Amino acid sequence: MKSSWFFKLALLFLLSACINGERTYRADHTHLLSGGNSKVWMLKGTQQNEQMQLKRNSWGEVLFVFYLTGEVLVGSFGDFDKGTFDKGHFSYQEENEELTIWINAEKWKFKMNIVREDELELKTLKGSYLAPYMNLVPLTVPN
Repeated sequence: MKSSWFFKLALLFLLSACINGERTYRADHTHLLSGGNSKVWMLKGTQQNEQMQLKRNSWGEVLFVFYLTGEVLVGSFGDFDKGTFDKGHFSYQEENEELTIWINAEKWKFKMNIVREDELELKTLKGSYLAPYMNLVPLTVPN
């Protein structure tokens, strides 16, 4: 009887020794979009229905520039060259995984899925003339 009591006490002591007070935290992806400063994402692909046509500039894909300050620029290379890009603000709600972008009077809302560290999938929840799904990747180095 004494050995059983001693064994239980020893086991409890050993198990409590394994707990070192470390806490686990959920990964913080709020700086994923801006890279801690500013980061340029390129529209990789979309899924469009028949009525929605994504406007493409002769200079290429649509770019999103996210800044740590919460500002966002949207346009193509040609738009940035001419200074005709759209400027607005964004916020990312990590608990809901929702990205909201305000440009002029428009409000775009997306469900953001992090496919990999270098690829994001955006499901459109609110916004006119947007594809139902968009994939963003960091701007690549030209060949």
